Amino acid sequence: MLTSVVFFLFVSLTIIAGLVGPTVREFQNSNSGLNSKKSYFLAESGSEDAFYRVKNNLAVSSSETITLGSNSATTTITSPTSGTKQISSLGDVSGLQRKINMALSAGAGTSFNYGVQVGDGGLVLENSSSVIGNVYSNGPVVGTASMSSNANNPTFVSSVNVGPTAYRLVQGGSYLYVVNENTIQTVNISNPASPSVSSTVTNGGQQKDIALTNGHIFVTATNDNVVRAFSLSNPTTPSYVANVSVAGANQIKALGSYAYVLTTAGPNPHSLKTINVSNPSMMTVVSSVNTVSSFPVGIAIQGAYLYVISQGGTSKLEIYSLANPASPTLVSATNIGVNPIAITITGSYAYIDVYGCGCIQVVNISNPVAPTIMGNTPVNSVNNGYGLYVAGSYMYVAVNYSSNQFQIWDISNPTAMVSVNTINISGGAPVAVVGGQSGYIYLLTQNNNANSPLRIYRVTGSGGNTITGDVVSAGGSGSITKIHATNSLYAKTISNSLTDKDAYYKNISNTTVLGLSYPDSVDQPLATMPVTDSDIAEWEAEALAGGVINSPCPYTISGSSSVTLGPVKINCDLEMSNTASLTLTGNVWVKGNVTLSNSGTIQIGSGISGKTVGIIADNPTNRTSSSKINISNSSSYLGSGTNSYVMLISQNNSAEIGGSEKAIEASNSMTGKILLYAPHGEILLQNSASVKEVTGWKIRLKNSAQVIYETGLANLLFTSGPSGGYTFDGWGEGQ
Repeated sequence: MLTSVVFFLFVSLTIIAGLVGPTVREFQNSNSGLNSKKSYFLAESGSEDAFYRVKNNLAVSSSETITLGSNSATTTITSPTSGTKQISSLGDVSGLQRKINMALSAGAGTSFNYGVQVGDGGLVLENSSSVIGNVYSNGPVVGTASMSSNANNPTFVSSVNVGPTAYRLVQGGSYLYVVNENTIQTVNISNPASPSVSSTVTNGGQQKDIALTNGHIFVTATNDNVVRAFSLSNPTTPSYVANVSVAGANQIKALGSYAYVLTTAGPNPHSLKTINVSNPSMMTVVSSVNTVSSFPVGIAIQGAYLYVISQGGTSKLEIYSLANPASPTLVSATNIGVNPIAITITGSYAYIDVYGCGCIQVVNISNPVAPTIMGNTPVNSVNNGYGLYVAGSYMYVAVNYSSNQFQIWDISNPTAMVSVNTINISGGAPVAVVGGQSGYIYLLTQNNNANSPLRIYRVTGSGGNTITGDVVSAGGSGSITKIHATNSLYAKTISNSLTDKDAYYKNISNTTVLGLSYPDSVDQPLATMPVTDSDIAEWEAEALAGGVINSPCPYTISGSSSVTLGPVKINCDLEMSNTASLTLTGNVWVKGNVTLSNSGTIQIGSGISGKTVGIIADNPTNRTSSSKINISNSSSYLGSGTNSYVMLISQNNSAEIGGSEKAIEASNSMTGKILLYAPHGEILLQNSASVKEVTGWKIRLKNSAQVIYETGLANLLFTSGPSGGYTFDGWGEGQ
């Protein structure tokens, strides 16, 4: 019996062991597989962390370890060749290891976003020098060439009849929308020399004013006591959407999702009503406030404030805060001249046409809570100025009185405005004036029982040192003087300049703006240099790692010899002359001055096609009279492939500390794929020197020197800094 039991137990244990063994092994295998996957994902995390740090130029050492519980991933970063990095990450979970390898190279990216970028020293353009590309300066931008424009006597271009009893107009793209007593006229101005009426929409109700926002126009109809909305989905023919009841609706302005309407009749005959127009098919009046005086007649908006002029009793300039755009709040009400009829705001000043004195009154509104009357033009100088429009330093006035006039005033000094021209108008009484792009000004005249002519004028200008692009002089002391920009100007103070497009400023004088004016604009932020000193130090370290040349000194390349250099450090001056040729295969650090003369050629080696290579002049022990670059005569610079440039860098800092030494001086017919960079010094380009980009603490262009910016600068060989980041060359699991 006992024998049978023992035998049965032995058989049972054997069977159980046979069944459990594979299960345990399967569990062990499964656990190993899971740990292997954990190891892989941990390695992947390590490599991705390192890649993020490299790509974003964050601190990262050659070996990094990530620990998760008792597990870890060790990541190593090496640079097999200049401009490349190898990231290897080894994950270890319970002794099971997986490895991820990444191969990176300096990727293409825009390092320099401007044809010229300047530090605090600013940019000076002399003679006929110019820039083709944008300019961003932390200091002043100054030209020396004379300027001229016809802003004080714009050229008559054409006219078109827009129906009887025209009141107001607004521009939207290539169209003007004119509100007549009973119609809306759409005028195609895509060719200002030959404008045409595209459509006429009949509405009725004694329409008074028109505003445009968010692809819709909004028209007040006093007799019908409504504000009507029209869609501009087809800009040639406004289509009716809906209306909202507003008793006595008269003047209107719109901004964003709200329209602001002045009323002169109905239950609240003197009120400012706010309409939510975010959904034009379901407009609603969201607030109403009574104006201080009993007959509001004019409205304007600038920034966070709304301005109302009113007659009746004592005439007022009322200022409302739009901190809550759905509910304007009165912040001040100032007594002004008797019976104002029109208002425009520009910067810190309100210009108000006052019927009582036949003049324009100027009010300082820099403190909206306490406006100050600054003065006015002579009595009877502007009788019934129904329309006011400001462009740069000039104000254009539509005068409707016994003699119909188009007046032009120089407002460079707002407290002492000067009348510069009066153009007599026949065929209608001027009632409104607006301006658009390319210097065009649109003067609307009114005939009660006949067609009302719309007259088109144009302001043009010439001269000045030309910058083909935008010009920014940043910061609280930014200034632009004697510059002709084909795009827009941005500076706290703009003077004696011309812009083919818009102007953003706080102060302006003797300047012609052919686009739109944006007074009281925010100062542009100061810009940092695109390459830091630490970046340059790293590039110098890369050059040093390639070897050192101690003799001959100076290191001379002359005659017709051909030399290949880089990466390397030269422990003295570098001089290149005659027809010598230098091929760069890596960065060259010159501990001294660099002199390039005659008709020599510097080119990028074919083995690093698509890269930009630097020659760095930097003597750390003497950056005031040494560390300079001088380029003369007909030297030329050749890239290799797309986005490949020779970059000359000077660390001379004489200009920054008040000295007169030039960090980089280039002249004559220097041409080709060349970039100049001197973050602490002055760069002087003169004669027929031409470069693709120049950045310096101060820059001066003389004679016919020119900067011609190329987009896509630059695909740098440098392994950090402004290369535009690293890109993958390869990725995969390794051993």
